[in-house]
Amino acid sequence: MDIAEVLKHTSPELFLPNLTATDKQGALAEMVEGLIAGTQISKPETIMQMLTSREALGSTAVGPGIGFPHGRTLAVQRLTIMIARSAEGVDFDSEDGNKTHLFFMLIAPPQDSGHQYIKSLAALIDRIQDGDLRDSLMAAENYESFCNAMKED
Repeated sequence: MDIAEVLKHTSPELFLPNLTATDKQGALAEMVEGLIAGTQISKPETIMQMLTSREALGSTAVGPGIGFPHGRTLAVQRLTIMIARSAEGVDFDSEDGNKTHLFFMLIAPPQDSGHQYIKSLAALIDRIQDGDLRDSLMAAENYESFCNAMKED
């Protein structure tokens, strides 16, 4: 899946450039709060419970410095992606033991025609492996420059 297609599921309202939380629960809560503020989605408790349950299975911080909290819930009607970053880093129980700085939170409905959720998650994981890209994303001044960096070859 093309990364430009993936980015259609996010928006400037779903971009938190300065996440302030320092731990996993705080970061999830801050991202859910941003999700609720940036969309017509309601039921933050339902979304938070789903994300917490998913994290209990194993951290979605796969390193290096990247986390992909994700899951399915009836609280959303379509795939929605919240992007957040933390200059200080978040203790997110990463596989490599390091702090997590970039987050792509994917929330999808249980019925997902065309498997957009899984394809988007896979495309993001594949794209973000480049260290230079991660540096560019951390330095991006705003949502537009963040997305432009994601789209560059």
